[in-house]
Amino acid sequence: MNFLDALDARTIVVLGLILPVLVTALLFFFARGFFRRFWILILLLAGAMEWFLIVQVGPLFL
Repeated sequence: MNFLDALDARTIVVLGLILPVLVTALLFFFARGFFRRFWILILLLAGAMEWFLIVQVGPLFL
């Protein structure tokens, strides 16, 4: 059985919401030079991923 098959759908959505924030934080702490150079692009990409997940998957849980 696959790891994602064993998880509840809500757990997968929460992991998807946390992932962009976690990746952004890791880039900020461990690759400061890269983050400083591309911070606008990184934050826009993370925001777009959050927005897409909230808009596409959020209504399923209402």
